[in-house]
Amino acid sequence: MNTITRWKAAAVPRVANYIELTKPRILLMILLTVVVAMVVAGGGDSLWTVLHACLGTALVAASASVMNQWLERSRDAQMLRTCRRPLPSGRVATSEAAWMGWVLLIAGAVYLGALVNFPTMWVGLATWFLYVAVYTPLKPRSWVNTLVGAVPGALPVWMGWTAAGGSLLDREAWVLLAVLIAWQLPHFMAIAAMYREQYEAAGYRMVTVTDRSGWGAGLHAVGGALALVILSPLAIVPNNGPRMVLCAMAGAVSLWMLAAAIRFVRQRDLRAARKMLHVSLFHLPLMMLLIVLASWF
Repeated sequence: MNTITRWKAAAVPRVANYIELTKPRILLMILLTVVVAMVVAGGGDSLWTVLHACLGTALVAASASVMNQWLERSRDAQMLRTCRRPLPSGRVATSEAAWMGWVLLIAGAVYLGALVNFPTMWVGLATWFLYVAVYTPLKPRSWVNTLVGAVPGALPVWMGWTAAGGSLLDREAWVLLAVLIAWQLPHFMAIAAMYREQYEAAGYRMVTVTDRSGWGAGLHAVGGALALVILSPLAIVPNNGPRMVLCAMAGAVSLWMLAAAIRFVRQRDLRAARKMLHVSLFHLPLMMLLIVLASWF
């Protein structure tokens, strides 16, 4: 084995570990909401603007994921769901992760400020702060952590909106934010129910841990799903024929989410939690697609 081959053999797994720290699947979902917001705001026509906004957002979001795992590395080691992540498994040193997180944040903020605009940069920094400095420390302290975490989880839509030149005073910007916040409630209540014992062992005060009856998580899920139904005609105003059809479809998709949430609150078991999680994973991309289609009419 020559030197180049040995270098590749060592470098590829190492790079893969760093990429894993950024939570690529979550990153893709975030970028989906950014692009949707840009299209709805009317700024999706400029490919360069979209690319710059996505790259800058990806850097800031990746930093938030890295720093979240850096802060939670000892608790992650206690959960079967997370113990194989790069930090608790020892595949990445804690100092490396810390440096990586700060470098990504600085690079992302500078990139957004220089190549997109300052409002997007500031929204990105606010999102990072709420996720890393507020939500993450709150998880072992209070059950409200999921409600608080839903805000930074939804704020990337504002990054897309401002990147397209939209104002945060626009009604549509607030409706999109509300849709993302509402969607997270059934989604994360399902996860909290599925991994309740692991969260409890790690010391996290999720709703499913503080209220073992399941009613609290169920009511959160139903509340979020019901909000999605109410938000459907606000996200897609049915003011013409095509938009009426798209609004009805958005309502139907949200009713599907509501049905899964009602089943979850009635049964309060793992099967219902998994079903609700699966529905949520279909709901968001479908809802985003319908909103984009509606913006063309």
